[in-house]
Amino acid sequence: MLENQTDWKKYEEYTRAILNDERVKKYLEEHFNLLDIKIQSKEKFSGKSGTEWEVDAYGYDENDLILIECKHYKNETRVDQNIIAAFAYIIKDVRAKFGIIVTTSGLQSGAKKVADAENIRLIEVHQNSTDENFFVRFPEHHQSVAAFTDKMGGLGFASLISQTTTYPLQEAQQKLIQSSRSQGINRTDFSDEEILEEAKKIMAEG
Repeated sequence: MLENQTDWKKYEEYTRAILNDERVKKYLEEHFNLLDIKIQSKEKFSGKSGTEWEVDAYGYDENDLILIECKHYKNETRVDQNIIAAFAYIIKDVRAKFGIIVTTSGLQSGAKKVADAENIRLIEVHQNSTDENFFVRFPEHHQSVAAFTDKMGGLGFASLISQTTTYPLQEAQQKLIQSSRSQGINRTDFSDEEILEEAKKIMAEG
């Protein structure tokens, strides 16, 4: 779907840009109540323990600190509970309001329990996303947003002028959920590719 992206440093850089994109920020406002947060790059913060911690990104919700950690995996590996537990300690130690974990493929079951208990929010950003071509999911809310320029190959763009198309991903995910239920399957977790293909069908029908 996207060009192969293996550099975790680039993933962090692109994630910061994506979270500052106006099309994504409206979801941060809707789901996390972050009204006008500006995501900034790596920074070190001093904790009450006397330890200094470096985080991948951060922002302020008015005067409240929000920490962001990125985990880029090249396969379907999910973030484990030890990583989430360590992040939870950092959040408390620097007195942040809460934390956001951004990952390529979600959380393990134990990690999700820790995240829920410690008010750590989850965002999934496709491993090959860039600042121009990205797929972002808010899995707990069954919502996604994707944008691709005409530079992307294989997506049927005819124009030679750079443009961005936003796909009806929420509608696509709901259709997939309804379709699975009609088959007697209670499935709500679909891959980025499945959602995008369904969204493209909706656009073609429209």
